[in-house]
Amino acid sequence: MKLPNPRRMYERARWLRSDGKPNFKTVIREKEPELRSLLIVDIPVVSPQIPLLKCIENMWKTSFRAAVVVKAGELSGILTFHDIADYLGGGSRFKIVAEHYKNNLYRALSIPVEELMSRKVVYVSINDTLRKTLELMITLGYGLIPVLDTGNKLLGVITEGSVIRLYSGRISRRPVSEFMTKNVITADESSSLLEIHRLMVSTGVRRIPLTTSDGRVRGVITWRSIIDFIGSHRIYEVSKSGDVGEALEVEASNLAERDIIVVDPQSSLENLVKLMFERKLDYGLVAEGEVLRGILTERDIMFAVLWS
Repeated sequence: MKLPNPRRMYERARWLRSDGKPNFKTVIREKEPELRSLLIVDIPVVSPQIPLLKCIENMWKTSFRAAVVVKAGELSGILTFHDIADYLGGGSRFKIVAEHYKNNLYRALSIPVEELMSRKVVYVSINDTLRKTLELMITLGYGLIPVLDTGNKLLGVITEGSVIRLYSGRISRRPVSEFMTKNVITADESSSLLEIHRLMVSTGVRRIPLTTSDGRVRGVITWRSIIDFIGSHRIYEVSKSGDVGEALEVEASNLAERDIIVVDPQSSLENLVKLMFERKLDYGLVAEGEVLRGILTERDIMFAVLWS
């Protein structure tokens, strides 16, 4: 059983009323479009029997953090980046790799997607309201939700990013310090990929700044860094012996994103979001000088849009 994540529980609680419902303001009442206007359709859609490596290759090519699993035209499951990180060293499913596949990288990545995917998928119908969709995303902590047509066929997904784009005209000009997550989960720049997987799985985050002992940021390792590492087959170049353990020993700094967005606490949220759109990133860091003060992710910005 997947245990609740304290960080995610806290983040959701910040925006809920006492009855557990999101406290939306006028933004939703004034503009409640069809979900079709938020749909992202260029996503990895795979069959249950596809090997894990092929699925990750599709995620890498589309630069998407999850794959939707469809069987006979109907939604069957969903495989997220965290499922992959859990399996490859981050959590309890690493036992499968160690015990069943004896840490053989090639065999471990040949496992059918259906053995790792989540089968109980929360989804919405194309005729559901935006309010219902957002309530599900916020109360359950989901970053994306599949959308089905009236015949239960997959149309696409709605993500935090698509919500931000819909309401981009409402992005606040107030300073990012009012919206950022201040307790940033970081890792030492010398951390191994195995340590990063464990930290991502235990905390539920998808982006971890790598810092020096005095707090200076040396890069950020993200879900995209890891998906690219596997999907591009660079993981095989690192693991000459074909052992999973050898691949997980690689220093995370070798995979980290260096071309990152860093703004000062008084920069406007509007300016940060503009930079994120231009650079096609889903986060930005906040720093004073070289000292990290916070991070803004798509989730933080979605909340800022809906509650400003």
